[in-house]
Amino acid sequence: MPQFTSSASELSRLGKLAEYQILDTPSERAFDEITEIAAKLLGVPISLVSLIDKDRQWFKARYGLGATETPREHAFCAHAIKADDVYVVSDATQNPLFAENPLVTGAPDIRFYAGAPLITPDKYRLGTLCVIDTKPRELSVSDERTLELLARMVVNALESRRQLTRAQHQVRMMTRLAEATVAVSQAQTLGDLGRALAEGARALVVADATYLHIALPGGQPFVAMASRAPDKAPASIDWEARGKALQALGSFEAAQSKDIPGAPEIKGAWMGFVMGLDAERPLGDFQIWRQTTSSFVDFEVAMLTGLARVGAAAVARLRN
Repeated sequence: MPQFTSSASELSRLGKLAEYQILDTPSERAFDEITEIAAKLLGVPISLVSLIDKDRQWFKARYGLGATETPREHAFCAHAIKADDVYVVSDATQNPLFAENPLVTGAPDIRFYAGAPLITPDKYRLGTLCVIDTKPRELSVSDERTLELLARMVVNALESRRQLTRAQHQVRMMTRLAEATVAVSQAQTLGDLGRALAEGARALVVADATYLHIALPGGQPFVAMASRAPDKAPASIDWEARGKALQALGSFEAAQSKDIPGAPEIKGAWMGFVMGLDAERPLGDFQIWRQTTSSFVDFEVAMLTGLARVGAAAVARLRN
């Protein structure tokens, strides 16, 4: 059986699979119809859209098979995703890789297998479209071409689904942004503002801690820090020093750790904004941190920038 590692390429592949947000989702007609067409055109009893997860193969669509997944170590498809062309096993009982496989020695009694890899436009191999028979057989050139074309249809369906999912997510996020900015703009005190900004950031992105610092006319600053949970508050971050570095940049644009010269390395991802309406007179700063090391992506940056700019207007209104 193949040995699966946590190599950088495999971790990257699993990350790409996760981006499609398709694992453990209900059946969908587009995929179900392709497996039915594959089975009928090639004259086999079983056809599957199989996605290779870390420890399992999960079936987005299945024709002629009741199981929804099997262990990855038993998956023919775990071999097929490594192939550039259709991967064929004419008689599994005669193949040393599969002769003792539980899917061969027991149900569904695989003898013949052919799998076309599902390769994304950016060359990631997510799984296969495969056909299975309980009798040994060969795959004709014509059938091989049919399977390849149907596999491309599966990839196209995956891409369409991904784009739709992303668009729906962005609509949800825009609704959340609107709700968050209303709460920020209606804050009656700096304490209310700190809570509204923290809650807004958590509604828009994964945010484990937020820090708001406002310079008040009397000299004593207002500081509000919020943490999603006590163990999520990073003691290693010098919020005050980062705030000063932010203001020294002289920009109201979002800044991440890489933008702060000489900033001490911290675990997790960080972003900060200067709060103010006049570039020559910053009024404070707003910082966000999360435990995960993944950087904030462009859409997250845009959402948080919108929140911070509404917050800056509220700061100007409330600090006097």
